[in-house]
Amino acid sequence: MQRVPALEAKDITLRYKSSGRGIEGLNISVNPGEVFGLVGPNGSGKSTLLRVLSTVVEPDSGEFRVGGADGLREKRKVRTKLGLMVDRPTHYGDLSGWANAYFFASLYGMEEKKTEGALTELFEYFDLAPYRDDRVKTYSYGMGKKLALIEALAHGPDVLLLDEPSLGLDYTSQLALQRKIRDLASSSVAIVLASNQVDEVESLCDRVAFLHDGRIVAEGTPEDLISSLKGVRRIVATLRNPVEYRPVEGVAGVDRIVPEGRDLVVHCEDRPGIVADVVAGIVRAGGDITDLAVRRPSLEDVFVKLTGEALRDEDQPA
Repeated sequence: MQRVPALEAKDITLRYKSSGRGIEGLNISVNPGEVFGLVGPNGSGKSTLLRVLSTVVEPDSGEFRVGGADGLREKRKVRTKLGLMVDRPTHYGDLSGWANAYFFASLYGMEEKKTEGALTELFEYFDLAPYRDDRVKTYSYGMGKKLALIEALAHGPDVLLLDEPSLGLDYTSQLALQRKIRDLASSSVAIVLASNQVDEVESLCDRVAFLHDGRIVAEGTPEDLISSLKGVRRIVATLRNPVEYRPVEGVAGVDRIVPEGRDLVVHCEDRPGIVADVVAGIVRAGGDITDLAVRRPSLEDVFVKLTGEALRDEDQPA
C-alpha cells in the first residue's frame, strides 16, 4: 500500500520582483517518517522554499499540501501540522526563554498541563533548563537556535521544517539534535532538512535534492548520488597561504579544483600516483601544504560536478 505524502509541493514558483530571481517549478514530496534534505549554496532557494511551505510566503503559482490540507486555502489548518525553525530565529529579547517558548506553544492552542510537560522535557533535552528563566537577549546564538528548536517541536508537529538547524550549535548539541531527528522520524514525523553540512545530511537524510539557482538539479538517496562519482578521488590540501592554482589543473587526471578558504579541493580520477602528482603540482605553484587528506567523494563533490560551483562560500562555516 502506497503511503500518502505528509508534504507534497507541485510546480512551486516564486520570483523576487526586484531581481527576477527566485524558485521556479519545484516539485517535492516527503512521506511520514522520511528525512528529506535540501542542499544548495546561499541564494539557491532553500530558505525561500521552506517559507513557502510554512505559509509565511505565498508562491506566484503552484500548490502544496500538508497532511492533505491545502497550503494556499487552508493555511490555519496547515500551520497546526507544521513546526518551523528558521536559520536566524527572532525572539522577544526581554522575555525569558521559557516565556518565549510558552507563548509559541500557546499559539497552537496547547493545554497548559501539556505545554508544561512538553517544554520541561525539551528544555532538559537541549540543556537549556538552567537558563529557562534568563532573558533571551542574554542568550548566545547557539542557545537561541536551541530555543527555536524547542518552539518548533513543542506542539508535536506532523511535518518539521528545519533551516540549517545545527549551524552554531556545539558538538554535544549537534548530537542531541541528530538523535531527536532520528527519534521523530521513527515516530512518523516528516522532516525537511535544509543544510549544507554534508556529513549531517549524508547520515540523516533518506533522500536529498540539490537546489541551484532556484531549481532542483538532482534528487536521490545520498548513496545513489555519491555512487555517481565512482572512479573519482577528492584531495583536500590545506595551504599556509593562497596560491595561483591554475598550474595544478594541468596535472593529468585532474578534473576540477575548488578553493574553500585555505583549502584546495581537487577532484581527480582515481589512478595510481595521482596524489603525488597533485602534491607536486601544488608545490610547483608555490603552495606550502600544512595538511593533506584523501577522502571519498561527498555530496559536496556531487554538487560541484553537477553545477561547476562550490556548495559553500569561502567565508561560510564548514
